[in-house]
Amino acid sequence: MANFVAIGLGVVVAVGAALLLRASVRILRRAGLRIDAILADELRDRPSPRPR
Repeated sequence: MANFVAIGLGVVVAVGAALLLRASVRILRRAGLRIDAILADELRDRPSPRPR
C-alpha cells in the first residue's frame, strides 16, 4: 500500500514539474518575442547615418 502512495506522489510531482517547466518556457518565449519587437522598433526608428 505504501508503494502505491509513493508512486502516486511521484507521478503528481513529475506532472507538476512538467507543467511548471512548460509554463516557464512559454513565458520566456513570449518575453523574448516582446524584446525582439522592441529592438526591431528601436532599430527602425533610428535615423540613418549622414554621409561624410
